[in-house]
Amino acid sequence: MKKGIAVLLGAAMILSMAACGNKKTEDNAGTAETTGAVETESSASEETDAAAEMPEYVSAFDLGAIADYVELGEYKGIQVAARSTEVTDEEVEEELQSQVENAAPAYQEVTEGTVAEGDVANIDFVGKMDGVAFEGGTGSDFNLTIGSGQFIPGFEDGLIGKNIGDTVVLNLTFPEDYSTAKPELNGKAVEFTVTINYVQGEEIPNELNDAFVERITGGAYHTVEEYRAYLKEDLAASKVDDAKTARINEAWEKILANTTFKKDAEELITYINDNQLYQFENTLVMYGMTMESYLDTMGTTEEEFMAELNDYSKQNAQTQLLIRAIVEAENLDLSDSEYEAGLEDLAEQTGISLDTLKASYPERMLKDILRQQRVQEFLEKTIVEVAAEE
Repeated sequence: MKKGIAVLLGAAMILSMAACGNKKTEDNAGTAETTGAVETESSASEETDAAAEMPEYVSAFDLGAIADYVELGEYKGIQVAARSTEVTDEEVEEELQSQVENAAPAYQEVTEGTVAEGDVANIDFVGKMDGVAFEGGTGSDFNLTIGSGQFIPGFEDGLIGKNIGDTVVLNLTFPEDYSTAKPELNGKAVEFTVTINYVQGEEIPNELNDAFVERITGGAYHTVEEYRAYLKEDLAASKVDDAKTARINEAWEKILANTTFKKDAEELITYINDNQLYQFENTLVMYGMTMESYLDTMGTTEEEFMAELNDYSKQNAQTQLLIRAIVEAENLDLSDSEYEAGLEDLAEQTGISLDTLKASYPERMLKDILRQQRVQEFLEKTIVEVAAEE
């Protein structure tokens, strides 16, 4: 596991992932509002208890005098290799070709004829129980393979032989053992109103032309030349961001090497270790895995896994101690007003409301995230770029 300041923003990453979790998922064919109550339930989606109780947060600022743990070495004016952010025409063409090769396939839309088994039908549907739409029973622009068994019995069969473009009413019944997560649906009568928009026809080969550009950009760009110009700007912005990240990571590695750590912060190491294990085990639960099955899949032992985790926790703790040392040496800590302003910025960055941030995360964790950002901003201003050795 790599150390470096980017790795240390573990709490910020958790916030970021929480924000991502609130976004709706989309695919190339469109987005169904939700189909969980219509599709056949899989074992991976069954509710499972959390792996363990989340450990109480520990901050490097909770510990005793920082001088007991850290002796700062050189940390300002660190020299790093200059990095080019130029984008060549060849790089743009490579990116275009990559997008052509990796773009999801497109298909002709067949709007005449009837639905047959094996067809991929694009549908809109609304499910109602006792005349009222129910949660999980509505979807739009959804691609359904007829005969796949993806939806409840009778749904797909009820579309076979129907005219493309028609709206069909299906009176069905949920199986008695349909769902453990939503037992209120088991055995209940349901009415689905389904509109058959089209059936997928032959695959359209991906070729770099205006139609391809318009398709993959959702109409944001209409010609290859427009998109090529956009890509060049986008690649340049990515190179600038990558160079910035590489600079701070290189500088941080050197600062860590210049620092003397007098003793381990055992309490902090234990917290980081327990928290990483908590997060990891809960991720396994989400994927229907156990630690034993994961270790078996990865071909490693519990002892090897824990040794790697312990090494990471020790490195992470050292970095947090170093951040505290720089905060105190440079008087970078937050006033109350700076903390509130920083939280507003953090809420905007993560897409989590300010009230949710304050209610969901300990104040000490939020302060540490903002302190880490301050240290990074401070160090960026002191870094000295030098020409890379040839």
